Amino acid sequence: MKSVNYIIHLNTVLEIFNNDKRIKQGHITLYMAFFYLWNKKFFKETLSINRELIMERAKIKSKTTYHNHLRDLDAWGYLTYYPSYHPSRGSKIKMTRACPKSGTTISTQEVQILANCVPKPSQKLVTSIKHKTKENLNKQPKVIFNESEVALFFKKNNWPEIEARKFYFFIKSKKWKTDNWQTIAKIFAKNNFKLKEPKKTSTISGYVEKLRNDEDKDYRMPL
Repeated sequence: MKSVNYIIHLNTVLEIFNNDKRIKQGHITLYMAFFYLWNKKFFKETLSINRELIMERAKIKSKTTYHNHLRDLDAWGYLTYYPSYHPSRGSKIKMTRACPKSGTTISTQEVQILANCVPKPSQKLVTSIKHKTKENLNKQPKVIFNESEVALFFKKNNWPEIEARKFYFFIKSKKWKTDNWQTIAKIFAKNNFKLKEPKKTSTISGYVEKLRNDEDKDYRMPL
């Protein structure tokens, strides 16, 4: 039999186990017991197995559990089981090789069979609401300056330290995202350290306000 790469084979099988929802702990320990024997026998084509020794290494105490897991591994393509009904002859197994898929060799066909025997994991659809929630969290504005920067800026301008703290926590509470916070601070100082949230205006609000305050209205003007 062609040589088996110990690490590649084991990593490939463990990855397949991870994607196979049918696999339980007993299947893994039993497979590892067989793999240990296979490695000791220099990856022979077929292996004669001693049930008692395999059960001991796999930490399986029940014969029923042993045979059930062995039949599962055989049915799912991880190995081929050749049971012996003769009292003096042991059963045999043939391990299915798992290696990178390349070319069209027999070993490639075997790994393809092993991969195909694993049911594809079902993908759970995430609702659009969850996607939107995640997007909103990612777009959550953040304060991009810290309190010490604000305090230093206020100190350089000879403004009261307590006003620096008031300014910082006000901006932080509103969660404004701006690179020009110094300008806002100057406006804050100019207004006797009073901050008001900007009024929300629509695109036509200025035009409406002008109509209200315009004393020289000429209704003959075309719209």
